[in-house]
Amino acid sequence: MPSGAAVICYRGKRGNVWRVKYIDANGTQVKETLGPASEGWTKRKAEVELRARLVAVEKNGMRKPSGETFETFAEEWLATYPDAKGLKRSTRQGYEQIVHGHLVPTFGSLKLGEITVQRIERYLATKRNKGLSPATLNRTLNVLSLIIRAALRRGLVQTNPVSLVDRPREPRRRWRILSPPEMLAVEQALAELIAETDDEDERSDREITRVMFLTFMGTGIRHGEALGLHWRSVLLDDPDGPIIRIEETWVRHAADTPKSAAGHRTIALGSRITTELSEHRRRSSFKADDERVFGNPRTGHPFDANRYATILRLALARANIEGDIRPAHDLRHSSITNAAAAGISPEALMSRAGHSSYATTRRYIDLAGERFRGEADRLEERLWGESGTKKRYQKRIKTPSSATRRAANTHG
Repeated sequence: MPSGAAVICYRGKRGNVWRVKYIDANGTQVKETLGPASEGWTKRKAEVELRARLVAVEKNGMRKPSGETFETFAEEWLATYPDAKGLKRSTRQGYEQIVHGHLVPTFGSLKLGEITVQRIERYLATKRNKGLSPATLNRTLNVLSLIIRAALRRGLVQTNPVSLVDRPREPRRRWRILSPPEMLAVEQALAELIAETDDEDERSDREITRVMFLTFMGTGIRHGEALGLHWRSVLLDDPDGPIIRIEETWVRHAADTPKSAAGHRTIALGSRITTELSEHRRRSSFKADDERVFGNPRTGHPFDANRYATILRLALARANIEGDIRPAHDLRHSSITNAAAAGISPEALMSRAGHSSYATTRRYIDLAGERFRGEADRLEERLWGESGTKKRYQKRIKTPSSATRRAANTHG
């Protein structure tokens, strides 16, 4: 071992506690507590950690671990990282909520080097007991890892313990896909809800819910993209055919850019959705180019998501549609999956959906083949007609045999 480097076993109230000491790149003596034997620390394990630190000093110029608290560093990170990365406003707000709502209350007073795997695992256990979902916990771990990686790049910590944590397993996502008959049943239920109310405000809310439902099913756009639509982006009289342009989204009660670069897209409209949007604009009190397509009928502000969900659930119940259906997200999934079943090419499907990765689009294509068995039946009918495969093989076997017998009789 180099001079000044050693493994130390300290015998205290908690039993044996293992420590290391070494000289950092600045020539400063560093003494660091690794942990007690009760948490699995041994002399051999401590020696491995010491060697890793000596290598980091030699290769990376590692310095003494920072005495800065997690809260102080996290606040500095929030003030600089989003700007450096050019993150969207909604992403910044999400990071802030995670840091202030989850990470600082747990790790805020600790020094950066004191955030260990064991402490992170205790954090996960506590949050799971409070009812946080695996997906939420993994998002908090992602942000924690980003913060510690920033400290690691500045030489303030030696390792990123988040990378060693066993993450909560997220359950497989289940999508409730509406079939074409189910979609028609919901549309009919919405029409009935509109017809049976005498309240003008209620009727207006139900009418806009119906048009939103048809637009989600007909285009596959996201809920935030629908609320971000202005009439200037809906070109129903375009010489090349009616289209909508996705240029803005409404997220966290404010306008923002689309989810990704692929989210900026143009979507061709069929005649049915074109007619519905045209009639919706004619009925609306907010029809100017800079006003919202799906605005509150009385104020023009983005239509309330809870109000939309309440009305749609009434229609789903009336149509006897079973299962837990998310009012916008599952309609988007339904639209894209039905489009895949209808034979839209993967490239066109990816562009229409605004996916950045083909792997995402591929899930819809696979689901279409699994869900819509009628497509497989129609393919077989086209290839083989009404006869089954077994009969086809029987005919193929029988025909050569008959021909062979006739030839034999002729030559005989």
